[in-house]
Amino acid sequence: MFSILNNQKGITLIELLSSLVILSIVLIGFFSVFTQSASMQNTNEEEMIATNLARVALEDVRDLNTDLLDLGTYTQFNQTSHPHITSVNSSGQFHKHPSFQLQLELSEEPDTSLWLAKILINKDGETLADTYTYIEVDEE
Repeated sequence: MFSILNNQKGITLIELLSSLVILSIVLIGFFSVFTQSASMQNTNEEEMIATNLARVALEDVRDLNTDLLDLGTYTQFNQTSHPHITSVNSSGQFHKHPSFQLQLELSEEPDTSLWLAKILINKDGETLADTYTYIEVDEE
């Protein structure tokens, strides 16, 4: 009779619960990695869009007529005494991506006939991309 009780096959409730706990810990680790990677993908996608918008704005800035501009920081465009940037509306929002805004800073480079044009691409008050170029200014 004792040999029948000691010879049982199968798993106990404690073994089942402990294996479920171990499995749950492993799965939670995997799920946290997936959610973090999805979040990083969204961040990288926004930075990539901002970088491409900076390139578009850079081309527009290179075509600016500096005779009509003053040095300073611009967040308004396509109006009198403001830069004419075709890729943005008057408030600096890009036509194709209205959640991104352009900020343009024009400053004079010392001892040269160049202006430094710094281009910042912002979203929700945070700068996601920036670049710069030099603009040759006709000396008067």
